[in-house]
Amino acid sequence: MVATALGLVGAARPTIWYDEAVTLSLLRRPFGDTWTVLREVDAVHGLYYVVLRAWTLVTGDSIEAVRAFSALGVGVTAAATVLLVARHQRLRVAAAAGFLTGVAPGLAWTAVDGRSYAWSAAFAVLATLALDTACRRRRRRYWVLYGAVCLVACWWHLYLVLLAIAHGVAIFVGLPRARVAWGVTTAATATGLAPLAVVAWSQRSQVAWLLNVEFTWHRMLLNELTSGQAADPPGIRAVLLVGMLALGAFGVYHLWRDGRRWLPAVLALWGGLPTLVAIGCALAGGGMHPRYVTFAVPAVAIAATVGGAALPKRTPLVAALAAVVVITPCVLAQRHPDAKPGNLRDLSAAAGEVDADAVYYTATTARSIEFAYPGPLEGLPDLSAPSDTAPDPFFAGIRDPATIDETDVAGLEILVYGTRKVPVATRLVELGCHRRQVSRDDFFLVRLYTCPGV
Repeated sequence: MVATALGLVGAARPTIWYDEAVTLSLLRRPFGDTWTVLREVDAVHGLYYVVLRAWTLVTGDSIEAVRAFSALGVGVTAAATVLLVARHQRLRVAAAAGFLTGVAPGLAWTAVDGRSYAWSAAFAVLATLALDTACRRRRRRYWVLYGAVCLVACWWHLYLVLLAIAHGVAIFVGLPRARVAWGVTTAATATGLAPLAVVAWSQRSQVAWLLNVEFTWHRMLLNELTSGQAADPPGIRAVLLVGMLALGAFGVYHLWRDGRRWLPAVLALWGGLPTLVAIGCALAGGGMHPRYVTFAVPAVAIAATVGGAALPKRTPLVAALAAVVVITPCVLAQRHPDAKPGNLRDLSAAAGEVDADAVYYTATTARSIEFAYPGPLEGLPDLSAPSDTAPDPFFAGIRDPATIDETDVAGLEILVYGTRKVPVATRLVELGCHRRQVSRDDFFLVRLYTCPGV
């Protein structure tokens, strides 16, 4: 549980970001409302929300409690890695692989993130462990167990379908006798996954924004394996990436050369297939985010550990020390207050820098700022509040701007939170209000509008 303990250190320091605000929004409403939301959006995260709600019944629904659940997921990932590798390597190599998996920046960032990605990596290792057990024991009940773990994993994170495919190719390459059993098990798993796939396809517009996210192929690779948080040190991450890929390739080669086909095949495909899909999307111009394939990081970490352990004489110790030197700044940077995409804490605090009479949000997404950090905005009348305060779907909607007239804003100083898509409160401009910028980040703009008296 070293990885969990490390994940808990400084977990409250990074600002809450938009996706985490969404998580908190679903946790802090009646349970029945969650199903209403999932019928419209975010069904692919439904299992995560349900399990997390059970967790918060015990721990509370603070961001620290939500991130603690993620830290536990990283700990489970590391522990399962030790169990998997210990079946094929010496115990000290297995322990080193578990430790590297837990602290590798490409996975460690998930320990301080209130989303599902930490546990997607855990399910990837658990599914691979279950597959290894089924292939060794050759009994039906172990294949049923593998199918059950895969089904839960894919309901947790739909992109883990790529792992199941990687498992199949590894079976065909390294363990041909298990082809039929894997095929039957996977067919049953696919049947159980079909309802989620249908709903996810109907909600595909939710991720249409990915088509406008342009990652170069090398940035996609860098962010996947070494994290991509705002405060990360770029030069050190590049060194880490080269080291992990080089040692990982050597580890796979070393295992293959020794005649052990199964483990190198599954590691290469588990780490390689999701990565190649992500790179392919980057080359095609969008459709993927590096965090969606975080579950590939344990495979690269395992292969890199095996490669490092296979180096001659005292070189493994040198490699381990170099890894500590390179990884430490990255993990520390992930706990910086500005580590997340968008600093909602600072944006909310901007309310304390001006003497505003009211607040206005140009879009529903801007309400995530108040939801994450309500303190500085408490007591300010919300001119954009709709008559129906039901979430739309995560936060309250926006009042029709046409219903705002001169008497609503006469003589007021209005703090306006805008987004990149809707940066300006057009109705306030039409009413003669003048604006000046107060704060901004990559996603939101904060301006103070001074409106004339009647």
